[in-house]
Amino acid sequence: MRRPTAPLAFAALLLACPLAYAGSACMMQGQIMGQVINECTQTEMNLSEGQQKVQCSGQAPGLEGMGGQVDMRLVASCPSGAGGVCDSPRGAPAKIFYYQRTPDQLAALQAACESQRGRWSKQ
Repeated sequence: MRRPTAPLAFAALLLACPLAYAGSACMMQGQIMGQVINECTQTEMNLSEGQQKVQCSGQAPGLEGMGGQVDMRLVASCPSGAGGVCDSPRGAPAKIFYYQRTPDQLAALQAACESQRGRWSKQ
């Protein structure tokens, strides 16, 4: 059986990129296709608190069809302890922090990050 790591990595980047414009930091936690999602997107863009809440509150749309649910909430900044960080995916002024991932998942996320012109680093 094929492992869903690569599709999950791509889905995670797609989820996080639009949220990169939320300003501040957005913590995302839940599951997609049975895999735990625990990541945070942080940006320095100046948006109002109202705009931030619209972009990062409640549940990430469109995941029910993938068998998942991800809750999002604003945080002051992304916590330390990420297994890897993708800086500026798709040229967005953001960093995506990935937590609680296996080495194989982190490798897939690194490949997805770099394919989207992002810079990968380990924390």
